[in-house]
Amino acid sequence: MTRADAVVLILSLLLIAGLAQAQWRHPDAAAWVEVRAGTTLVGRYPLDQDQAIDVSGPLGHSHIEVAGGRVRFVDSPCINKVCVHSGWLRRSGDGAACLPNRVSIILGGSAAAIDAVSE
Repeated sequence: MTRADAVVLILSLLLIAGLAQAQWRHPDAAAWVEVRAGTTLVGRYPLDQDQAIDVSGPLGHSHIEVAGGRVRFVDSPCINKVCVHSGWLRRSGDGAACLPNRVSIILGGSAAAIDAVSE
């Protein structure tokens, strides 16, 4: 390994470390959660107030919990419970959905992470 190889290797590692930090930097914590049943907005709830939200969908009721500045699906009538297993959400731009019951939550605030951009 020559001296030039070592310099290129070190610069590459520094570049990768910088890109990784920029990529995984989290946006600000969310301020509110938007709850939807199908295309209908059920409500926008602040995350600083602990509360339980029940939303009706085609399969039954989905139970959503807001506590400690975060939100999660507690229970839903779907079979696989993917929405429940998504766990606590707290960052602006995060979201979860019970697709069979057509209930979704998305967090918002001052700065949302951009997931994808299309025109």
